[in-house]
Amino acid sequence: MTAVPPTTAMAAFAARLSYADLPGAVVAKAGALLTDFVGTAVGGSRTPEVSAMAALVRARGGRAAATVFGAGFSAPAPDAAFCNGAAADVFEHQDGYRFGGFHPSHTLPALLAVAEETGAELRDLVTAAVVAYEVSDRIGRATHPRATQAGWFPIAAAFGAAAGCAKLMGLKEDGIADAIGAAAFFAPAILIESIFAGPSAKPAFAGQLARAGVEGAQHAAAGLTGWREVVEHPRGLVAVLGGEPVTDTTDDLGTEWTILDVHQKRFAGCRHTHGAAQAAVELAVEHDLDPAAITAVDVETYDIALLLVDRPVGTDPSTVACTLSLPYVVGAAVADRDVGGDQYDLARRSDPAVLRVADLVRLRGAADLEARYPEYTATRVTITTAGGSRHTRTVDVPAGDSRAPLTRDQLLAKFGGYVGSAFGERIATQTADLLLDPPEATPVRDVTAPLATPPVRRTVD
Repeated sequence: MTAVPPTTAMAAFAARLSYADLPGAVVAKAGALLTDFVGTAVGGSRTPEVSAMAALVRARGGRAAATVFGAGFSAPAPDAAFCNGAAADVFEHQDGYRFGGFHPSHTLPALLAVAEETGAELRDLVTAAVVAYEVSDRIGRATHPRATQAGWFPIAAAFGAAAGCAKLMGLKEDGIADAIGAAAFFAPAILIESIFAGPSAKPAFAGQLARAGVEGAQHAAAGLTGWREVVEHPRGLVAVLGGEPVTDTTDDLGTEWTILDVHQKRFAGCRHTHGAAQAAVELAVEHDLDPAAITAVDVETYDIALLLVDRPVGTDPSTVACTLSLPYVVGAAVADRDVGGDQYDLARRSDPAVLRVADLVRLRGAADLEARYPEYTATRVTITTAGGSRHTRTVDVPAGDSRAPLTRDQLLAKFGGYVGSAFGERIATQTADLLLDPPEATPVRDVTAPLATPPVRRTVD
């Protein structure tokens, strides 16, 4: 029996999936992930980096098809997807898939924009989100960790976004396959070092992935064909990013729900900083540590973390650089007992107490922790104080991991911290209620429209 090629299998899965097919746990997880995305996008929309990107988009004009969160205008669907995608990335507080080394929520701004443009309902959006995650996750895990080790960021989200957008547009199996294949002509080639170097333009890569998904689907809807072997060809996406062609990535579509393994971040910052952040917070609280009394911070971790987040930030770090720096994240965690969007304000990024602790952080690899990766992103932190006390904490599974998921209260607190502070508690509560339990026949615009009015801007630079 001849195996169905992955791109064909993904398109068939997307075409046949309906909201009624989704297990309750999958519906609940999709709602939580959509809620998480909207919150982080609203929070990021208030930063100067994203405001500058949105201003460029606004200046270009175009048909007002989809909401740009917090910017006071709507834009063509690809542009709205770009802006909201960049906004959700700037604090590194979005979700992730540990078996793929990427953020599947990079698909969601594309789906929201197309859902608005097509007049889709929330339950249609949930179904499309599941399609996007299942497609993205399988492509992502086929290339992980080899893509990262070779210097590439996995761009799986662009192809999942194309599948989900095509689903929302009502395309059939062939059209969805073309959308996935067409996304190859819009997806960016992203050097992972360009991300972790910390330039302020970095959030644009997330916006470009979302834009690619919209463009791929729109071009397929216009009757253009895509490369239907983009995933599995010996010189296709997986082979180029991972070094070997993969032909069996999709056998379990509809039976294994990878969306359930997606983590939501308790802390803002690259996920490879989260074990250290949690350990530092717990030690600081448990031992009432005074940042001024700390003389050393030793962090043991796995190899990928050493490669990506061993990034000292200096005396005048940017928001983006801080989110990708384990030393900065630990400094903020010790000083504030938390790491969220507020920890990237200018006041915190320039605080000598935070930067002093960050400068003390020393990273090294640990064979026992490396042996457990990627099943566990385990990190060990030892803090030494001026009195000679040494406090050690190992975190195997950071809070927010699918094995230690955020509670509903934690999710709502995170969401409210971003949306409530921008638009008020009433809109935050109303939006979260719609996303977490989408009523039948509720338009997506009921969620997006109240988030268009520009909030008071965050002062960070």
